[in-house]
Amino acid sequence: MKKIIAIDVGNSETTVGLGNSKNWEGYRFTTRKTITSDELLMMFKTIIDLDPIKENLIDGAIICSVVPQITNSVATATSKFISKEAIVVGPGVKTGLKVNIDNPKELGPDRIANSIGGYIKSESAVIVIDLGTATTFDLVNEKKEYLGGAIAPGIKISLNALTSKTSSLKSVELETPRKVVGKNTYEAIQSGLILGHSSMIDSMIEKIILESGLKPKIFVTGGLGKILHPLLNIKSKYQEDLTLDGLEEIYKLNN
Repeated sequence: MKKIIAIDVGNSETTVGLGNSKNWEGYRFTTRKTITSDELLMMFKTIIDLDPIKENLIDGAIICSVVPQITNSVATATSKFISKEAIVVGPGVKTGLKVNIDNPKELGPDRIANSIGGYIKSESAVIVIDLGTATTFDLVNEKKEYLGGAIAPGIKISLNALTSKTSSLKSVELETPRKVVGKNTYEAIQSGLILGHSSMIDSMIEKIILESGLKPKIFVTGGLGKILHPLLNIKSKYQEDLTLDGLEEIYKLNN
């Protein structure tokens, strides 16, 4: 099975996957909006384990980015790294997803990749919840039509807003609290952030299912998915590399 490099450039974190949906070797680093292609190339050479054997097995690369300031830099660095032009998800790239929203151009490439990744794993209607800088919900029906979604502030954004706008509240570790009713300010903030966010997700999924009339499978992904997934009441599956799997599918369609 062909191996590729799949890169998901997020607002907070960039994920690089080497391999395919059977096995991804994952690398993560903080997204910097001022990084140059040369800096990225050096970073790739430093962090990615690319011996001569693996290098010969790499078929190509694909990128989705929600940070337009560095998209070209990432594409340039990746193309130099593997000596092959990288595909950047955007206009002109086949996705196989029919986007039924008011302005299809508004749909972020990461959400396209998530939707495709969820669909190929479910082969039915699907809701993908991505817990990153923002918490996003994406709905695809059994015909592989993207029907829309929702965007909420992510947990880290909420925490930053809470601590920056108040004088007495301090930051906390993003860990599951022992109880819903906190016995101190630290536990109370954790409860509101973690348990409150999980309750929001449960409620949103119920509303989406009721409104759509679909019976979708539900996937959870994103950096904070591991923390939130066990707390959800809805039946769902955590899929760490869902975005990379979607990118691989798009890569296949364009090759």
